[in-house]
Amino acid sequence: MLDINKIKNSNLAFIIVIFLLSAVFLHNIISTSRIMSNIHHINDVTFISQNLKESLFKYRQLHLWTPYYYSGQPLYAQPEYYFLDFNLLYLLLFRDIFIAMNLATLTYFFLAGLGMYFLFLAFSDSKHGAFIASIIYMFNGYMHSFVIGGNLNVLAGYSLIPFAFMFFVKALSSKNFAKNAVFSGLFVALQVFAGSTLFMTYEIVLFGLYAAFCLFGKNLGSRIFKVLAVSLIVMFVSFGVSAIKLLPGIEFLNLSNRAAGVSYQEYLGKPIQPGSIIYVFVTNLFGYGISASIGIAGFLLLIFSLHNYKKRFVIFSITLIIVSFLMAVKGPVADLFFKIPVFNQLRHIERAILLSALASSILAGHGFSVFSEKAKKLIRINKDMVIFSAVVILILTELMFLQNFPKALPITTPKDIPVNDYISKDTSRFRTINLALSTLVGASGYNYLAQLGIGTIKGGGGIWFNDYLYYLSIAQQTNPSKLWGLLNNKYVIANKELNIQGLRFIGKFSECKECPVGEAYGPYLYENLDFMPRAYFTDKAILVVGSKKAAEQVIYSLILNDNFNPKKTVVVQGKESISNYGIDDLNNYNAVIITGPVNRNEIQTLSSYAANNGILLPDILNNRNSISDEDIKKLFNGLNGTYEEIEILKYENNKAIYNVNSKKGFLVLSERFSNFPGWEASGKYKKEILKANVIITSVFIDNDNKLTLEYLPKTFRNGALISFATFVLLIVYFVFSYKNTGDKNKA
Repeated sequence: MLDINKIKNSNLAFIIVIFLLSAVFLHNIISTSRIMSNIHHINDVTFISQNLKESLFKYRQLHLWTPYYYSGQPLYAQPEYYFLDFNLLYLLLFRDIFIAMNLATLTYFFLAGLGMYFLFLAFSDSKHGAFIASIIYMFNGYMHSFVIGGNLNVLAGYSLIPFAFMFFVKALSSKNFAKNAVFSGLFVALQVFAGSTLFMTYEIVLFGLYAAFCLFGKNLGSRIFKVLAVSLIVMFVSFGVSAIKLLPGIEFLNLSNRAAGVSYQEYLGKPIQPGSIIYVFVTNLFGYGISASIGIAGFLLLIFSLHNYKKRFVIFSITLIIVSFLMAVKGPVADLFFKIPVFNQLRHIERAILLSALASSILAGHGFSVFSEKAKKLIRINKDMVIFSAVVILILTELMFLQNFPKALPITTPKDIPVNDYISKDTSRFRTINLALSTLVGASGYNYLAQLGIGTIKGGGGIWFNDYLYYLSIAQQTNPSKLWGLLNNKYVIANKELNIQGLRFIGKFSECKECPVGEAYGPYLYENLDFMPRAYFTDKAILVVGSKKAAEQVIYSLILNDNFNPKKTVVVQGKESISNYGIDDLNNYNAVIITGPVNRNEIQTLSSYAANNGILLPDILNNRNSISDEDIKKLFNGLNGTYEEIEILKYENNKAIYNVNSKKGFLVLSERFSNFPGWEASGKYKKEILKANVIITSVFIDNDNKLTLEYLPKTFRNGALISFATFVLLIVYFVFSYKNTGDKNKA
């Protein structure tokens, strides 16, 4: 009994030190008024946290959709954003997004060390070695150059990988493997929930390579069986538990720019150069770029670990380092992975040296055991603690104390930014655009605007939708005020004076060039005179029928035409063929434009439509096959529709209700609802959601009192069912497992 307590106390002592080191390193953010000086943290995590806080506490629902950037798009489904993690837990406890973010950062940093500590113990029983491995994993070059200093969003995944891998290792080395395999799958699922899918492709390499190593030895048949059984359990549990987040994420990716993969250059990113190998693997005190260096002392310990090169985990770790290096440099191995599905959707394959950071930590920890024994014989020191303390001090000196501690900044409230303070006084519903950042994606202050309940038509992140960015690029080049106005844009923020027709100069406000999101300050502000309300009604509409590409080209030409007035008519993108419409459907439109061939049956339908005063372009009934500029001008001049702004009765993240007041015509919404499956419209009965003016939304209303649009994607519903079923099965499994263990103990 005393031996067990000693083991527990020994582990506890090291765990406490790991936590204290975490607190010392991150002491600047142990505050309620400061936040880490990291653009991803300040912008992206703040944005998702604000959306989640609003959804949970104001609307009592999940943040499936956000109206606050890119003119509205799915949010929960974005793989890079968290759902079920410590950010959420602390948000529920404190209801303050900044306290939650700071505590989550501290927690995950601590867990990185804790996870590596226990992972090492799965290979060796040396607690000193485990502690060495933990501090190297916490403070290595990868943490400094990419995680803390770069993309802090991935810290959760970085910290959970050792836990998932530890249980995978235990499962493959134990007779009763199922329970450990289940826990491994649960930790993989937690990474999905934490928005850390970035690392999961590298984790596939980690697990796969270790599984391959476990096939070597006697009883190949039983080894193959165990590897397959463990792998299947891990995949089943991780997929089943995370399906509620994973399935919407897959749909999101399939709709986004990542669907067809990324270009080879994006995939390569900034490949590691062989000449920088010292910086990448040994010390990051000199150089720049991504690194997985473990320090000079840590690297010497790694060399000592090679003394036991016959040990399976040593051979595996060395191989993992080599594989990660070959993935991260431009060459045949990186090219091979580019041909593999999932990997070809990755950007910056050089981040694969994450695997080297993990393997090097394990080897350095084991190397300490070898070094300690040799040092005691050489200098005749019997006390392990002396050698251990000296090595720890050397490692921490280079990896922690000679490094820059993460800096913190006072929290900027949205109204601390003068231009935001001015905009916030406008009580109407509108969107902004910030031109201070030249690109269409990136941090442009939408995190601050979201806290004020104000949306923007630009956004950020590494995943976007090509059709929308194409629209923004067209808008930026041709008639910006008009096309921005269609997206409910009312205010334009810029870092220089603009000369754009349709914009009225409001003023120049105070700027802050040294601020982390300096472009949020402008300082120039303009009003868009072509602003269109978030919801309005018109009784005139043009239907464009044909293939998606052909229809979009025609609609662009229409909305860019000088005679097009969005208050008088709406242009609807229809289906590919007239045969998809009945005459009653066509009669809802004042004009139909055909972009492709028609058959005899369709000719009859179009004849009936034209006989009812419908305008047909080109007029194929009179043997005309083209549309002239005069035809378009005449069309728009003849469509002088009724226009009225529509009252929005309710506007939540996933639901909106409009007071359409028994009108007949088209409700036009400056929303991207039509671009994403999952939105449903209903009045007296279910309505079809139409794509209007290339990128926004319209619904035909016919004497409805109210119109409700609600977002609940099938992928979320199906994922929720799968996750619930998996959760129930796991409870049943653990109950029976506990019962069987209890029965055996009694026996």
